[in-house]
Amino acid sequence: MPKHHLIEDSEGRKQRIEDLATQQPLYLKDCLVDGVWVNVLLKKLDGDEYLFLIGTLKDPRHLGQVYRRRWTIETVFQSFKGRGFNLESTHIKALDRLKKLVAIVSIAFAICTSLGIYQNEKVQKIKVKKHGYKEKSFCRTGIDFIKDLCKQSVEEFEERVEKFLKYLIVQKRKYDKNKIKTSLSST
Repeated sequence: MPKHHLIEDSEGRKQRIEDLATQQPLYLKDCLVDGVWVNVLLKKLDGDEYLFLIGTLKDPRHLGQVYRRRWTIETVFQSFKGRGFNLESTHIKALDRLKKLVAIVSIAFAICTSLGIYQNEKVQKIKVKKHGYKEKSFCRTGIDFIKDLCKQSVEEFEERVEKFLKYLIVQKRKYDKNKIKTSLSST
């Protein structure tokens, strides 16, 4: 939520975020924000920035955890819409064709993200900026990897694809072993 929104408590008092926020998270129950009754997590960040999360969870202390998990979904939507796949610029109107396009973009996203993770783990770590976030997402790193791959000779292309496929096989084996361990420990 932008910081210009007012928070109104159950007794009708309206307050600005700047007046309420501290370095420690503030959890508010049953507040009116933009005409909707919600719970609020509010925290002052560095500079003139604020973390302002709203939701309908019963306990506002869980808003941060839910938001962190949801952020992964948001980055997927960002990639789908404009940061690589430009799905919003399609002119397809037929639902069956649109479903196919979304399916293909989903597969491409998964491949690019896997390539980005591979690059980060096996080739070169993605730089981390001062604020603690990676310079590029795994998906963007994968897209850039594919662009570079297309500029290579056929032999270099085949060699790099072969390395990546071997990496995926190793990752699948690790996943399968963990799945077996988990199922054995739960029985």
